[in-house]
Amino acid sequence: MGILRRERRENAERPSGEALSPMTWWPGQPVPPLAWGTPKDQEAPALLLLDRRAAAGAETTRALVALLDHGEQERVQRLRRPEDQDRYRLGRAALRQVLGAWLDRDPAALRFRYGPHGKPALDGVVDAAPHFNVAHSGDLILLAFHATCPVGVDVERHRPDLAWEPLARRVLPSVEYQFLEQLPPGQRRDAFLAAWCRLEARLKARGEGLAGLARLQAEAHSGQEPAGERTWEVAMPAGYRAAAAVAASA
Repeated sequence: MGILRRERRENAERPSGEALSPMTWWPGQPVPPLAWGTPKDQEAPALLLLDRRAAAGAETTRALVALLDHGEQERVQRLRRPEDQDRYRLGRAALRQVLGAWLDRDPAALRFRYGPHGKPALDGVVDAAPHFNVAHSGDLILLAFHATCPVGVDVERHRPDLAWEPLARRVLPSVEYQFLEQLPPGQRRDAFLAAWCRLEARLKARGEGLAGLARLQAEAHSGQEPAGERTWEVAMPAGYRAAAAVAASA
């Protein structure tokens, strides 16, 4: 899990290096070795992809629920749609299983604390604990891990009915929106989704959520690239876009 050479990115709004390819996995199976980066880029986070369309079966899913603590079980019950409940259960169970294997601890005994904007971190575990983040959309759940740096990840399903243009004007830095306007009309929706994923991943890596949007926009306007922050596209199945980011280590 060493970190090797740095690959300079074009600017704060563009992904670094080639797209990352997550490892496909399903909770309940043995946790795979987490590869850190590629020969070209080994600062990247380790990524695991769960695809509910290739699920290991309902029995496995039910067994995983036992890993969740009382607060997580209550969160499941507050979610109204069955698909939201399923994504949350699977994401949290997968996170617990990976962290338990990483730290050689009982996954069900792990406890989490939450930052001011809801980003989870392990509670009571400091040494050897990785940074992590989870995102889900549609049938996909994406988990990201990094040994030394805060990490963020976002995945979004293509939605033909998405009114993306007003959203793009409101949330994207001006340089990103101008880039979209220069594209052929048929490419703009997909480019917006990619830009949105990068923005979300960066904000989640910082632990700021959308509350940090104004600061990110100001940084883009000034051209000041945050030291130690990097962003990557993530290769996804058809119909999805995703991105991952790391922030400077604390």
